[in-house]
Amino acid sequence: MSLNTIITVLISASLTLMSSMSYAEQPDYMVVVNRPNNLHVINLATETIDRTCELPGDSAPGTVAMSPDKLTAYVLAGRFGKIWGIDVRNCDLTFSTDLSNGNIRVKSIASLAVSSDGEEVFTVHNPVRIMNDHYEVLDTQFAVYKADAGLQAKPVRTYPVPRQINIIQTADDGLVYLSGPDVYSIEPKTGKIETVIPSRTANRPGFSQPDILTVWPIGRVSDEFIRMYSIAKFDESGDPDKAEYFWGFEQVILSTGKTNVTEFAPLEDVLFTGMHRPGKPNEFYGVLTQLKRFDVNSQKVIKSIDLERTYYCINFSTDGSKLYLAGTYNDIAVYDAETLKKLGNIVLPGGDMSMSTSQVFSSPKELSNAKK
Repeated sequence: MSLNTIITVLISASLTLMSSMSYAEQPDYMVVVNRPNNLHVINLATETIDRTCELPGDSAPGTVAMSPDKLTAYVLAGRFGKIWGIDVRNCDLTFSTDLSNGNIRVKSIASLAVSSDGEEVFTVHNPVRIMNDHYEVLDTQFAVYKADAGLQAKPVRTYPVPRQINIIQTADDGLVYLSGPDVYSIEPKTGKIETVIPSRTANRPGFSQPDILTVWPIGRVSDEFIRMYSIAKFDESGDPDKAEYFWGFEQVILSTGKTNVTEFAPLEDVLFTGMHRPGKPNEFYGVLTQLKRFDVNSQKVIKSIDLERTYYCINFSTDGSKLYLAGTYNDIAVYDAETLKKLGNIVLPGGDMSMSTSQVFSSPKELSNAKK
């Protein structure tokens, strides 16, 4: 063996060791909620549960948003009516708010995000005044809370927004994107709102209105605010029996604000969530009863497998090498992202996850070093 070969081998081994040490120091983690009132902090390097935190009440719907430092998990729970902030290092309850007040009942449909500086928490209020003999529907509001407001937090600012808002997400520049009849941005300091992706109001000749279902704010690991749609494309006759049907996505790149609307595959199976593979902008994955890998540019399925059961919520490791399927029951299925080969299951103590959002992130040292 030549000296150059020996040096190359030593350098390669050294880089591999450094990489494994770095990953050991900062492994990927997942935070996810399941019934009756559990929040689990999962070390994805070992695929084991570091700790299970007890929530103050009913976990549903279990929408989770992480603080930018990844040390606080905010959970929309209490039957869509409460938000709790949990320190994932020790399970301390650091933030709490009841969205309702008196006879004003407020629900939030999976609307939860944290400001890019971690100082504020955002949600969307859908209020109803409950009277003796009728309900009065009130205006929808974007509500801002201080993250350090403690256990009886109240909104410090509210702004009017369109009805039917569900998932929301904060971009790197501080704008918050809202999923509703269209995709909107709102400036949380001023309440200025703009339409960034026309959806219901889009005028695409030859296409139907898009049909959208989304209550899972995923996409942070792939730098995107993402929601899927199904759509019909008609020929000159406009005959529905002759239409072609497609899956598509509406996307905002969180680091740049760039938007994209793309049909990526024929509509062949029902899917609930989908997102791009980190580092692979031409690869899109979707899940429900099948796990599907798509080539966006060619609008073709690269690979598809049937699943053992239904999973609602898809997510990736931060490097895009693994897939995590969550939601419905109480186990998280782990797959190789390239081959779709199943690698195992992470079983959660407790009941089903239902529509809980799984959030994956690279762990800060404060979490990796926290006592279990």
